[in-house]
Amino acid sequence: MADVRPFKALRYDTQQQDVSALICPPYDVISPKQEEALLQSNPYNFVRIEFSKAQPGDDEQSNRYSRALSFLEQWIESGVLRQDDKPAYYLHEHTFEYEGKKSKRYGLFARIRLEEWDRMIVRPHERTLAGPKRDRIRLISTLEANTSPVFGLYHDPEGYIAGILAQIIDWPATAAFNGENGEYHRLWLIDDAVTVSAIEKGFASKPLYIADGHHRYESALAYCKESQVKSPELPLDAALKFVMMSLTDMSDPGMLILPTHRLVKGIAPTAINALSSSLAEFFNIERFSLTDSNVWAQLEPLLAEDSSRFFIYGLNGKELISLTEINHAQVEALMPGGHTKTYRGMDVSVVDHVVLEKILGMDAMDEERIDYDHDRSSTISRVDSGEFQLAFILKPVHPETIQSISDAMDKMPRKSTYFYPKIPSGVVLYRLKD
Repeated sequence: MADVRPFKALRYDTQQQDVSALICPPYDVISPKQEEALLQSNPYNFVRIEFSKAQPGDDEQSNRYSRALSFLEQWIESGVLRQDDKPAYYLHEHTFEYEGKKSKRYGLFARIRLEEWDRMIVRPHERTLAGPKRDRIRLISTLEANTSPVFGLYHDPEGYIAGILAQIIDWPATAAFNGENGEYHRLWLIDDAVTVSAIEKGFASKPLYIADGHHRYESALAYCKESQVKSPELPLDAALKFVMMSLTDMSDPGMLILPTHRLVKGIAPTAINALSSSLAEFFNIERFSLTDSNVWAQLEPLLAEDSSRFFIYGLNGKELISLTEINHAQVEALMPGGHTKTYRGMDVSVVDHVVLEKILGMDAMDEERIDYDHDRSSTISRVDSGEFQLAFILKPVHPETIQSISDAMDKMPRKSTYFYPKIPSGVVLYRLKD
């Protein structure tokens, strides 16, 4: 199914540079404050390419994209970035800590042939917006490169690929460096013919699932199609007909998906006052006091459920309200048509479509009144501070749910998943020049 191949990556010269000071987060999570800190940290920090800073007076000829290209060309010419001689796969070990627990996640950098969604070879689970795609298309077309990978998942129940990667981890690492928040990275270059062939064989019958980077994938596909129109003679294996991905086994012990809680403001006082009685028509209500020091321990089994249960904070002081459906058919009747049973059973679907849209009369995509947070404590604090009126505390999505949604060609509501930690940009680049 998926055409998964090695490639000659463009990488920082680890003999000359400390990569710890050079990598950066992907473009979509870099805050202005962090951007400035990265720019100050090192003159070769990858933020200058991944998310080049806009400047007053930018125009069609001189802009953030042209500056990114200038940095890329200068760094290649000076040897800061070097391209490997042989096509290779790159195994990435990402060590991180979350809530006091240390974990490792493995990803295999490869280039993947771009496919239309309807072929079901590469399968999405989320909808995308036009704005971010325009930005990434402009960057790809200017640089003729993928600067950060699409994060892909695969299912390996027989453990064939896992067995290959387990052997590689015993090899000496090609590079090792620190990351942000105490993270640590190791990278192995895999270019021997036997292992490369075995990896290609392992993926030959598998579909791939996009975990993160839908915009990057669709931007690469759009650029490929535009280029094909301009140059119909492009060969089948032209570099721009592929996209760089980091591929992770769905059952990887380091797989961590955080929930995306909803924070809401701008609700009329009358609607807030009527909300409890409106909810009681559809949901069983249980109440938990956050002043109880053991409350989160009591709630852990509920937060681990694979169900449509969700929680609301902000209706009554320090009280967290747990909601479960009274009548499933009654709730489903308020859902939009055309979605799978899996979609309709997700807590995020119930919150977006039933509570926000039907009961509160809001647009679930209204980012003027709705914000998102992945940290439970932060979410609650933002209600306590008065920044928001209500918080909807959601449960994390399981990889199996992503697979089920994708296999059925359905799409989750926006902002349903947050894979942690993000894969840093600048570890490897894929040039779209043959």
